[in-house]
This record gives sequence, structure tokens and C-alpha cells, in this order.
Amino acid sequence: MKNQFFAIRMCFFCLIVLNIYVGKAIGQECNFKLSGIIYDGTNQQVLSGATVWLMDSDKIAVTNKSGVYRFNKLCSGTYRIKITHVGCVPIEANVVVNSDLQNQNFSLLHSAEQLGEVVVSSRYDRDVNSIKSSLTAEEMQKQRGGTLGEMLKQLAGVSVLQTGSTVFKPVIHGLHSQRVLILNNGVRQEGQQWGAEHAPEIDPLVASRLTVIKGAGALRYGSDAIGGAVLVEPRSLDIDTGLRVEFNSIYSSNNRMGLFNSIVEQGIKSRKSAWAWRSHLTYKRGGNARTPDYWLHNTGVQELNYSFHAGYQREKTKAEVFFSAFNTKIGIFWGAHIGNLTDLENAINSKTPLFNINEFDYQIGRPSQDVSHYLIKAKLTQELSKDRRINFLLSHQENFRKEFDRSLIDNNPELDLNLGTTTADVNFETDRFANTNQQFGFTVQRQANVWSGSRFFLPNYTNILLGLYAIRKWDKKDLQFEAGVRYDYRSLEVFRNQNGQNSQIGREFNNLSSSFAINYVPNNNLSWLNNFSLAWRPPHVNELYVNGLHHGTASFEIGDPNLKSEISLKYTSQFNYQWNKDTKIDLTLYTNYIQNFINLVPVLPATLTLRGAFPTFQFKQADALLSGSDLTFNTALNSSWAYRFKASVLLPRNLESGTWLQQMPAPQIDQEVSWYFSPNKKSSYVSTNALWVAKQRFIPNNFIDYLSPPSDYLLFNLNFGTELRFMKTPVSLGASVFNLFNVRYRDYMNRFRYFSDEVGTNVVLRLKINL
Repeated sequence: MKNQFFAIRMCFFCLIVLNIYVGKAIGQECNFKLSGIIYDGTNQQVLSGATVWLMDSDKIAVTNKSGVYRFNKLCSGTYRIKITHVGCVPIEANVVVNSDLQNQNFSLLHSAEQLGEVVVSSRYDRDVNSIKSSLTAEEMQKQRGGTLGEMLKQLAGVSVLQTGSTVFKPVIHGLHSQRVLILNNGVRQEGQQWGAEHAPEIDPLVASRLTVIKGAGALRYGSDAIGGAVLVEPRSLDIDTGLRVEFNSIYSSNNRMGLFNSIVEQGIKSRKSAWAWRSHLTYKRGGNARTPDYWLHNTGVQELNYSFHAGYQREKTKAEVFFSAFNTKIGIFWGAHIGNLTDLENAINSKTPLFNINEFDYQIGRPSQDVSHYLIKAKLTQELSKDRRINFLLSHQENFRKEFDRSLIDNNPELDLNLGTTTADVNFETDRFANTNQQFGFTVQRQANVWSGSRFFLPNYTNILLGLYAIRKWDKKDLQFEAGVRYDYRSLEVFRNQNGQNSQIGREFNNLSSSFAINYVPNNNLSWLNNFSLAWRPPHVNELYVNGLHHGTASFEIGDPNLKSEISLKYTSQFNYQWNKDTKIDLTLYTNYIQNFINLVPVLPATLTLRGAFPTFQFKQADALLSGSDLTFNTALNSSWAYRFKASVLLPRNLESGTWLQQMPAPQIDQEVSWYFSPNKKSSYVSTNALWVAKQRFIPNNFIDYLSPPSDYLLFNLNFGTELRFMKTPVSLGASVFNLFNVRYRDYMNRFRYFSDEVGTNVVLRLKINL
């Protein structure tokens, strides 16, 4: 009953905040109209299906059969407008609206001047039928220097699963790891993502846009996106760039981390062809992190990442290659590895780590992880006709993970894993019929994981995947529809050595996935999107066969070879309303029924091994219902001040026991006030935000854990950013102060909360130079 009252109080709080600002927004009169015709600049025929986007307001219109676009209920002001259409060069322009404008016409030219992602219809570029949210350039800039997980947790409904102070992996609506697909430049990221401390091996500095799809909106990429998908999207290669050089330098005070990043790109064009390239390099090094009261020994990090991207286009053919390398060495907190059961109990119950060296050091010793990830991708797009094209994509990934225990037996890693993944994808797209778009394709993938080292944890295995899918999108007046179906077959071969006897275990999984979306768009201010999805995920090898020490999380894990596939039936509804240019609300409601939900939960007692004593976790399966809501509200108080409100609540039910699920994120509220001291609101600002995370009260009645959920906490952060010119060179300056008041706290989603507090105040300085 207390939990229900708590949720009700949160809802009332959200409604009160909304009511304060809704009255202001509704009171403004915004009745201007903007319309016009989009023409083909080559033959002056009208273009149907062109996308017209008011970039500052996120309003989108699509031209009809007569090439006409139309916006209603616009406020006075200057709008930045972007127009795109398949096979044409996108254009941007400023439109001043202070009265009804009915003849704002534009022409698009067909050209080979853009080497970016090719789609059949720009109408669908923005995934209008996906429940999603994206980080703005300003939000990404505030977290530059952090990991991918740290950047994504700014979005409502996205939290992180932490291991200490350096490892963050995204959690979408309570789900993570194999249930969340990460697409790195259009390629499904494949690594050892099953581990709680195995963060995505992606450098977020390569991305110009980060998008989270909440639900099974990524049906094309796999059936196991039960939690959703993360799209890491770099800028498209552009031949008009010329030679461009960008430098980024970042310093963090808490762990004295320095980061250097450079991006060099160039585009070249001729009369019949065009090509472009881009290179990227990042190096960072940080030492021990510090809580408000003490240093965390052996928590340093070191990274070296680089990539190269090139593209070529001639007439109706486009080709591109992409290579990236991610290399990191991460220290694992020394005080999480305990020698015996008595010391383990004392360490967990102590307010400060019992086994720690309270001093700063850049040195990374044992225990530690050494991880490398390499990706190479080749893509070919061939236009078969004006409204049909086929895409071929071939990629290969190599993931190397070495894990070193605290105890030094020899210099070799105790766990050495090598995962190789080769994927081929063929996709056919057409918009031959009016107001429709169809996609058909298939994916073939082969994985092989090889284990070596002095300690067994994960067996060798091979995994074969065959996927077939079909997706159709169509419009009817104010409604947009999308329907998709996918069939996946997986063959898993596991090779084990038990008591000197080699064995081979083969398992096969296959199932259908589907999704159906209805988007109701009665005008440019309102959209109501409903998504129904059926997805499934077979159990991973670690969930089936793991039985040993997982040193990265300082825990002993036990699998279950009898686990069944998870089957998810999810309904998501997103209500998006924009009162005027500066006031917008986004409310997402969801409920996700998961049959045979697999959860890693604490069990007693702890396990004593030759390498020490560790908390024990076991994979268990039960039917579950994950329901919740995400709310985002933005408004401009006046021309200089803006306010943002975000809130997320998740109710995770175990349907078999009739109680709550463990290891789920707690409710949270994030509020931010920004002051823009320059006409360019995107570049010059000072903001402060307050993040409140509740104590996790949604826990089982028969709660079993080594430590009760920590108390709620409130953090304040400051951010500053501006742009200026130094000798005609654009320079961006930024500064952030995280945990401004040096609050002492622990987070329920951090696996090391048993042993230490979270980090204290951290001042981050940023410098960006464009040459």
C-alpha cells in the first residue's frame, strides 16, 4: 500500500508542475499558417513525399500528391526549415513568420552530393512510427568525455547499470545487456555484452546523434530488442565539407582525466562522381576516482580509439567502408575483492571500504580488464529505379576481452575471451505505390567465442543466426501505419570440458516476431503513437552454463541449463503535444509482459573460493510485467530562460510470486533551468539541474540481498557553454560541475554499492576548435 501511495504522490507532483506551465502556454495565441509547394529543380515537376521539417520545433509535414506542404498554428518568429527527398540534395533555409504565408515554394536538385545513409523515402528518415527519444547537440555537449551510458541516461526512461565508477551500460525500461541492441553506424554491435560490467565498446565522440528506440522499433535488426535499441549515428559524409579539422580537449578533476580527440574530414566532387572521407582519434587517461571522503584504489581508465570512414558515389551507385577500433584498460576497485567470509560481511556493513589504499594514482593494477573491439563494414547501395533500391552490407567484428584477478599467479589473464562475428545483410526497399514504403530483407550471422585462461567461466560456442523480415508503412489521412514481421532461427553449439570429458551440446531456437504501430497526427501540434510488439530472446550461453567467479563484478554467478526463451508482448503509447514553438510535452506509457523473464538475483550464502569470498548471484526465471511511464516537458519562460522537467517510474512485477522484481531502477525526477545569454540559444548558456533518485521501495516481500537498497539522493549540477571566434577560428568552451555539493550517496543499480560510495564533485572543462 505504501508503494502505491508513493507512486500516486509522484504522479500528483508531475501534474502540479505541468499545470503551472500549461496555463502560460495555452494563453499564447499562435494561429499563423505556412504552406507552399516543393518542386523538382531539374524538371520543375512537383515532388510528393518530400519531408519539410521545422528544426527548432520538431514539427514535420510531408508533401501530398500535388507537392504541397502545410503547417498550422505557428507562432510568430524565425524558423529554420529543412527539406529532404530521396535522391535530392537536402536544403535548409530561414523563414520569418509574422503573418500567414501561403506561397513559400522550394526546389530540390538531384545530385550525388550526399554520401550518407540511403533510404527510399525521406518521409521515413525520422522513424515516425517508433517510440523514441534523442539527445540534442546541447545535451551531448554537456556529457562529452563520459561514456555512452553516461550520455544516454539524460533521456527519460533510460538509466544505467554501473560497476564501480568507470563502467556504465544503458538500461531501457528496466532491461539491459542482450535485450538492448546497439547499432554502431548501422551495424549491430556484438561483444561480450552479457556481463554487468561489460560496457558498450563504442566511443561516443564519433556520434553526432544518439537515439533510443523504446520498444521493438528495430525489428529489422533483430528479434531480441525486448528493451529497445540505441542508434549511434555519425554525421553523414558530405563532399561540400572541403578539408575540415576539429580538435576536442576535455579535463575531469575527480579522477584527473585528460582526453584528446581529433576529427579530420574532406569531400571531393567532380562532374560525374563524388567521394569523401573522415578519420577520428581519441585518447584518454584517468586515475583513481574519489568519493566525498576517500579515493577508490585501482579505478583508473585508459583508452585509445580510432576510426576511418570513406564513401564514393557515381550515378545510381553508392559505396562506403568503415573501420573502427576501441581499446580500453579498466581498473576494478581493489576493495571489492575480499579474502574470507567474515571480512566480506564486515566490508559490506562498513560505511567506508575496509580494504582500500586512500591515495591518488594513475597506475592500473590487478584486478583489471583489457578490452579491444574492432569493426569493419562495407556497404553498397544500388538504385534499381527512381523508387526502388537494394542495399548490401557486410561486416566483421572481433572482440578481445582479458580479465585479471587480484591474486597474481602469473602474468597471463585468468579469463581470455575472443568473440568473432560476421554478418551479411541484404535489404530491398521500394515506395513504388503512393503513400507506402516496403522493406524486405534477410540477415545471416555467424559467431564463434573462444575461451582460454587459467580460470573457466564461459564455454566455447558457435552461434548461427538466420533472420527474414518484411516491413510495410502506409498513410491514410491523419493516420500513419507500420506493420512488420520477422522470423529468426538460431543454432547454438556449446563445447564443454567437465571432469576431463569433452562434450558438445547443440540447441536450436526459432520463433516469429512482429510489430504494429498506429500514429494519429491530426495537426502539426499533436501526435499520438501506439505500438504493439511481439519479440523473443533465447537464453545466452552465460545464463545457461556459467558457474564460477565473475571477477569484474566481484561476484560468483550460477547459470541454469534448463532456461527457456523469453517472449515479450509489449504495448507502448506516446503522446506528444506542442502548444507553441517553445512548449512541448512528451508522455510515454508502457506495459511489457515477459514470459520466462530471466533475472540475475542475489542468493545466500556468499561463496568462498580459493581467490576469496564473493556475493553469489543466480539466474532465475519467472513471468514478469514491467509497466511504467516517462514524462518530458520543455518550455521557454521568456526569450532568455527555459525550463525542462523529466520523470520516470517503473513498476516491475514478478507475476509468479506476486511481488516485485529485484535489480530494477528506482523512480527519478530531473529538473533543469537554463539561461541563454546569446541570441544563438544553442551555443551560449548557463544551466543548473537537480536530479532526485528515490530509494528503491519496489522490492520483493521476502527480500534477499547482501545490503538493503540505499536511501534516496538529490544531486545538483551546473553547466556552462559558449561559442566565440579567436582570430577567425570558431572555438567552443564548456564547463560542468557534477555533484556540486559533494553529496555522499550510493545507487541501487551499482553492483559495487556493497563496498563504496559514488564519486564526489567532478569539474569538467571542455575546449573545441574547428579549423
